[in-house]
Amino acid sequence: MVHQVGRQGGGFPGSGLATHKASSIALLLLLLGTPAWAQIGPPEPRAEQHGWSLGLGLHNASSDWTPNDYNVNRNRIYFEGSYGFTDRVEAFGRAGISDWVINDIETYEPGMIRDVSTDGSPPGFLSCGIRGELWRFGNWTVGGSFEGGWYSGMRRYIRWNYDAYQELLFDPTFEMTAALPVGRDVGRGVVYGGPLLHFGYNRLNVRTHEFGPDWDIEEDIHALTIRDKGGCGGFLGWRTPLGENGWNLQLEAAGLRGGFGGAIGFYRGW
Repeated sequence: MVHQVGRQGGGFPGSGLATHKASSIALLLLLLGTPAWAQIGPPEPRAEQHGWSLGLGLHNASSDWTPNDYNVNRNRIYFEGSYGFTDRVEAFGRAGISDWVINDIETYEPGMIRDVSTDGSPPGFLSCGIRGELWRFGNWTVGGSFEGGWYSGMRRYIRWNYDAYQELLFDPTFEMTAALPVGRDVGRGVVYGGPLLHFGYNRLNVRTHEFGPDWDIEEDIHALTIRDKGGCGGFLGWRTPLGENGWNLQLEAAGLRGGFGGAIGFYRGW
């Protein structure tokens, strides 16, 4: 849901078209700025009771987003650590960077398209959560996972021609991801999967700048808020030890809101 909460300036030819389309792309950009679902993992904690784990992860997602079915690619790389309260429950945290690109957007005049991205300066993010086993039945386990994340704000510019450009001011993004993983022990590893739910929130100021007849700058300013509807999906993954030195490999694929994603992670527990 989007709410327009402020507007100034305007009154020049074509401003209605520009601001209307700016509002549409603002909604899209906010959805994109909202991060993709996180790597979930199996029900079993990484860390032992009163122990620690440390690892590195890479997550990629690609999907088509409304209102105009733009194709979007998103990536993030992060360090992850966890602490085991018991042998079944742990707290975890992630810190890293996230970047995205929207292909062939059309925001100013019909037929004028441009890719928009983080342009080599991806925003940082921090997240924390809790996960663990709820029940175990022989080789089967059922667990739960909840994660909340914060992504730093940023500013981006789009120049459309010699007398018009747009300025996008992103506030920090907040997200929540919840999942219900079900796992089965297979050899030394575990195969797992289950449903997930994702929710995101952001706010964005969109400013369209145009030079008027006397070369004075005229502006349209919109402040927009997005509350992402809860998106549901599913995930499937595999975790296995790498040798006898305590390192583990985790591979995972997921689908959510008409898109797909994949992640790879390495970690070691103590």
